[in-house]
Amino acid sequence: MRATYRSHGGVHSYWQARWETVPADEGTLNLTRYPGVYAEEVMSRVDGPVLEAGCGAGRVVRHFHDLERDIIGLDYIPEVLGKIRNADSTVRLVGADVLKLPFGDETFAGVLAFGLYHNLESGLVDALIETRRTIKKGGLLCASFRADNIQNRLLDRIADRQAASPADAFCSSPKQFHKMNYRKKELEVALLQSGFTVESVRFVENMPFLYKFATFRAAGHKAFDENTARAEGYRLSNGGRALQSILTSISRSEFCNVYVVVAQPR
Repeated sequence: MRATYRSHGGVHSYWQARWETVPADEGTLNLTRYPGVYAEEVMSRVDGPVLEAGCGAGRVVRHFHDLERDIIGLDYIPEVLGKIRNADSTVRLVGADVLKLPFGDETFAGVLAFGLYHNLESGLVDALIETRRTIKKGGLLCASFRADNIQNRLLDRIADRQAASPADAFCSSPKQFHKMNYRKKELEVALLQSGFTVESVRFVENMPFLYKFATFRAAGHKAFDENTARAEGYRLSNGGRALQSILTSISRSEFCNVYVVVAQPR
């Protein structure tokens, strides 16, 4: 495991500030890309209520709610849940922490958790055990975790250099925990310790490495905009896609953003 640190006041402050600038997602989800393709795969396999833990601005929970699936969204940032409620008051939402879920044992046929657990500085196994408690026998967990690999190490180094300046070379705002990065084997061990059987681990490109560089972005993405990227995906130019494909062909596990895990409670 490798921790990433940023000068942003802590994880809660980071997400609170991020969601302040992002509107509630529409009820449309690209089912050919992360996270839609993996959410759809699991939703097609389960019969019963589903929890999306760490629902953020609601792109997953609203999509399946609009399809009249039995799904609840959970997040610990009240402001982002308020944005979803303002957009659609019929979406079922709960404000809570993944370490203490307000649900009974074996409540859900499935749990979706994209980009959630790597925000925990400690307590991954505790969070997974708490999640497993709420999943019915035969149910599924689909979760993504930030990969500890070449791509994310390079991205972290770039982010550190971009954040640095002569004025804050000895930053007055001390760095605090940002995200935890995992190797594939570390995740498999944690899931096993938490009472899960791992069905699959996939190497997934959410934001391509080359998207960090405006030169390689598609037209309309040259100036980075969070809302555009979330709505359209992190789109590269033709040259960017070709070069990114070469990097991925060298090692898919080292040039991906996240591991997407599907697991079953034992």
